[in-house]
Amino acid sequence: MHFLEQVKLIQGGMGVYVSNWRLAKAVAMARPGATVGTVSGTALDVVYVRLLQLGDPGGHARRALAAFDNAFGTGIGQTIYDRYFIDGGKAPDARFKNTPMQIIRAQAPLMNGSSSAPIEAPLHLPEDVIELLIATGFVEVWLAKEGHRGNIFINFLNKIELPLMYVLYGAMLADVDGVVVGAGNPDGLPARCSQLANHVAVTKQLAVLYQEAGEIFTLTFDPQQLYNGAFTKKPLKRPAFLAIVALDGLVQALAASASEAPDGFIIEHHTAGGHNANPVGPRTMDDRGQPRYSEQDDPDLAAIRSVGLPFWLAGGYGSHAKLQEALAAGATGVQVGSTFALAEESGLRPDYRSAILKELSNGTDDATLVRTTMFSPTGFAFKVVQLKDTLADQQVFENRRRVCDIGLLQQVGVSKPNADGMRTIFQRCAAAPVAGYIHKRGLQRSTENRRCLCNGLLSCVGLGQVKQLHGVRMEEPAVVTLGDHLDGVRRLSRQGQTHYWATDVVTDILG
Repeated sequence: MHFLEQVKLIQGGMGVYVSNWRLAKAVAMARPGATVGTVSGTALDVVYVRLLQLGDPGGHARRALAAFDNAFGTGIGQTIYDRYFIDGGKAPDARFKNTPMQIIRAQAPLMNGSSSAPIEAPLHLPEDVIELLIATGFVEVWLAKEGHRGNIFINFLNKIELPLMYVLYGAMLADVDGVVVGAGNPDGLPARCSQLANHVAVTKQLAVLYQEAGEIFTLTFDPQQLYNGAFTKKPLKRPAFLAIVALDGLVQALAASASEAPDGFIIEHHTAGGHNANPVGPRTMDDRGQPRYSEQDDPDLAAIRSVGLPFWLAGGYGSHAKLQEALAAGATGVQVGSTFALAEESGLRPDYRSAILKELSNGTDDATLVRTTMFSPTGFAFKVVQLKDTLADQQVFENRRRVCDIGLLQQVGVSKPNADGMRTIFQRCAAAPVAGYIHKRGLQRSTENRRCLCNGLLSCVGLGQVKQLHGVRMEEPAVVTLGDHLDGVRRLSRQGQTHYWATDVVTDILG
């Protein structure tokens, strides 16, 4: 029996470091076999660079980086530690030293003109960026798996293309048990997991704006080329691969993939937290500015069952009764996020956790507390908790100076040819400074009301960049996300009056 068939509860891989290694470990250890803990694979390079600058609380990063070096003998872990660690932590008013941005470059000049034959244009990331991505992917999973035999997954957004292969490989070097990918069509990624398990070079075709007819932009990663193949000496297991999808059509398409099908699916309803699939058909808004969903946006579970692969239901399934409902519908189990996000082990900043519980204790209903917005620069709908002094506040958003100094949600594009017929690769984000976005072939209307999720989600977990405004110390304002259904949070917190732990959530759902 494949271990997936025993899994009844998957903890969601939420945000940036909300689903951190502590939470994932607690869930995996709660009911080994029946539960899966999931770490978020988003922005791990930035997270660990900033944790090291805070003095590496608990010494966990140092321990895991040392394990990385001991396993592979590259010295990368020590180099990262020496580069960013600040003994005792940085001064409260000091800015974090920036993580190297994932700036992609063409390996050869890009000439103007289309061709009837496909033209491959290889792109690449700097080696120090790749090393940091691999190492931090290893570190987060290694810490989550340390000291127990439960199952640990890692979650990625397919929209964040550039770091995915490298962080995935680092996670696989730490024996990650499964990979979960949402926010886009992950076709081809299961096959790349299999290739990386054999240390085979993988090539990913990138989505590049304004490319010419016949052009194919690719990013290739060959583990054999790093440190004389130091990583390839260890045999790797191929992790289970689960695709997060909203509708049955994509399930059927992925199951029939010409490369390799996923091992299963997480069917995520649009009431789940974070990014959601947009409504089917033309977008209309309700009187609160939220996109309207209809029955067309509900998956056909009979069609999904007919595919024959295991699936888990997500978005409003955080109770024992909803688990039983999912099992009766043919699901293997459920994925739950929001209730775990407010557990004590999550990375959510304690003051935001307390503020949310206070809103619940004051009787604030879920629809008022959490709204579906179009804030995300990706164009996907995004759930935002309405908390004072965060980016949910329009005044806070308008007072914030736009900056793009992390760039995870940047789109890759190619410029118009210059006088010599040469073109260059650029990266842009709709939440960045407007003039720069327009200069990179963007439309001003695409920037309207777009919030910086990179900085906002880091602030949500206490890793926000510090800045000075008129001599006053400020942090980047946070973005906090939860799903529409907070029944489990209300139940476990006694209507917001007490805090709870990950094991309480597991017991509540599994019984």
